[in-house]
Amino acid sequence: MLLFLALKVVHIASAIVAVGSNVTSVFWLDRAGRDRDRLVWVLGGVRRLDKRIANPAYIVVLLSGIVMVVTGGYRFGQGWIATAIFLYVLTAAFGIFAFTPAVRLQRAEAAADPTSAAYARIARRTWWYSWLTTGVIVVIIILMVTQPF
Repeated sequence: MLLFLALKVVHIASAIVAVGSNVTSVFWLDRAGRDRDRLVWVLGGVRRLDKRIANPAYIVVLLSGIVMVVTGGYRFGQGWIATAIFLYVLTAAFGIFAFTPAVRLQRAEAAADPTSAAYARIARRTWWYSWLTTGVIVVIIILMVTQPF
């Protein structure tokens, strides 16, 4: 029981760190505005935050969740767990194959000309991607808290 509770604390704390890190990036991008140097600096900082804080925290969330299922009173076949894992994998794949390349392009466009139409298009796309993934993560959190099915 003590192991399960310790894992639960790690799981929740990691989720807070991961989601909090991601949500702040929208704030920082807004603060950077269209100033080229500031925007490039912020985009680099967001990338670093993702690589060093958010992404490792998401991995800890996954691993601690799996260990909690294995050691606790849950089963992978429970609907809320299976759905949450499916959404997690879907979001991770979206991040790898769509979001990350879009952010890479946004950084390149910001370095070239943050006032261009090309930058505006890619910034809009990454903004929507950010909120889409945040929305899915909120659904996962709701599933974890309510365990509806």
